[in-house]
Amino acid sequence: MPSRIVGIDLGTTNSCMAIIEGGQANIIPNSLGDRITPSVVCIDEEGDVLVGKPAKRAAALNPERTIFSIKRHMGTNYRVNVDGKPYTPQEISAMILQKLKWDLEEYLGEEVDQAVITVPAYFTDAQRQATRDAGEIAGLTVRRIIDEPTAAAIAYGIDKEEDQILMVFDLGGGTFDVSIIEVIGGVFQVLAIKGNNMLGGDDFDQRVVTWMVEEFKAKHGIDLSLDKGTVYKLRAAAEQAKIELSSAQKTNILLEAIAMSDSGPLTLDMDLTRAKFESMVEDLIQSTVKPTQQAIEDAGLTPADINTIILVGGSTRIPMVQQVVQKIVSKEPRRDVNPDEVVAMGAAYQSGLLASLDEELEMSAADRMPADNPVIVHLTPFSLGVGLVNDQYGILIERNATYPTEAKDYFTSTRDFQTAISFPIYEGEEQIASTNTFLDMLRIDGLPPAPRGIPRIEVTFRLNHDRILEATARDLTTGNEVSVTVVATDNRLGEQEKARMTREARQRVTRMLEQRVKETLFNQAESLIFRAEKMIGDNSDPTAIETRSIVDALQRALDKGDTQQINANMTKLSDQITRLEAAEY
Repeated sequence: MPSRIVGIDLGTTNSCMAIIEGGQANIIPNSLGDRITPSVVCIDEEGDVLVGKPAKRAAALNPERTIFSIKRHMGTNYRVNVDGKPYTPQEISAMILQKLKWDLEEYLGEEVDQAVITVPAYFTDAQRQATRDAGEIAGLTVRRIIDEPTAAAIAYGIDKEEDQILMVFDLGGGTFDVSIIEVIGGVFQVLAIKGNNMLGGDDFDQRVVTWMVEEFKAKHGIDLSLDKGTVYKLRAAAEQAKIELSSAQKTNILLEAIAMSDSGPLTLDMDLTRAKFESMVEDLIQSTVKPTQQAIEDAGLTPADINTIILVGGSTRIPMVQQVVQKIVSKEPRRDVNPDEVVAMGAAYQSGLLASLDEELEMSAADRMPADNPVIVHLTPFSLGVGLVNDQYGILIERNATYPTEAKDYFTSTRDFQTAISFPIYEGEEQIASTNTFLDMLRIDGLPPAPRGIPRIEVTFRLNHDRILEATARDLTTGNEVSVTVVATDNRLGEQEKARMTREARQRVTRMLEQRVKETLFNQAESLIFRAEKMIGDNSDPTAIETRSIVDALQRALDKGDTQQINANMTKLSDQITRLEAAEY
């Protein structure tokens, strides 16, 4: 039976996964029993990968090998260097997704190879494609890329019968989005999107870190920011202080032996009040006001038209954030929505919708979505077009257009007897083409030589369900056609590069399986040794001496990690225990 489709919220700070069970979205815990997994990766000296809490714990000792907030670099040419090897954001994200996939398979007892993955609504075309690449490297068929605010709206409104206007305010660890979504008769239509892909909880944490560094330097004359391991400890302490100040007016930050002086180790001991914290981050929080107001205006609404406010992302737990949102809309946000889990639940509902429409997936009736599946109408927050003569910008798909969609326009040559025409593809709103974000180059060759203005080239933009663009140019004279699936050229993964990353990801899974088998074998051997030693105690009869000899041989094999000898001596010891138990009986 084909595997089910799962929903994954691949977050900047934390990630979460959910599936449809009994027609409802349920969060799936990871191998540690936690409902969310820190989006942290540590690559150790042997090249093995730790993800989540183990990676966070390892960060203090291995700051050079630990990667945080990689989502902020998706779709860029950023690289992480570990032991001289560069890793792309797609590779690091794939390691996180691979761990989630592993935990899902352990929980479900079946293979998982299809997923719906969420991204910030304000993610660009390049960032979306990079997310899809990460999923494929991790061994997942990415059935759909869905916006986080839309996923949250689905999770909240799927069982609500009343029509309403939702505002989803999504402030996570690294990104900020606000979406206005209309829900009418089971149709979820996104009306407007605004945001900032470089604003989130990481920035709040950094303000606290800067404050601690400055205060400590003023007191002791030592700059804590010069040591990466120390900076990690400061960031962890800042994050914890931020969390505590969401429910308390004051918190204490205590880091013993954080630095050394001529007189010995120094301790960082500081009190941070909520008022002081708010003064540090007020400008960051206030920077969300204008995009929120613009989104409401773009939707053709007023704040009074908003019926429900949904807060998404851990940073929305900050009281000042809630106060600012409430002031904009003059309405209290919902308190019954878990900001860390609602996006993954919405992704699961989307996966359930896909599964119910997928004739090849044999789901049980209990696991199917209700018959009245929601209809989701997305929109793109960026205009898409081509660069023209004199750096003009010819927009084909306007900002806030719904998708999937298709748009066409017609162009011609600008010089006599051109046999090729290139169309640089841009994303953005500026009138001067080159000041927008360059995505890719669409080039059509083999045009019959003709005076300028004679050739007719039809350019078609198709924006698919994942908001990934395919551009086509067709010469209406010859019928020649060329297409390109648009990805930012500078950051594109080549097929060979992607194949290598996928191969290495599979090798990591093989090592993980081998390690799991080895750990299980070692645990069984140690359990057997414990049983034998308990049975023979301090006895010195021949049977006890023989048993102790086998125990010693098994312990030596364990110390060497010799699995062949471990298995051989476990068999001997197991037979010996059976004889001892029979004799005792």
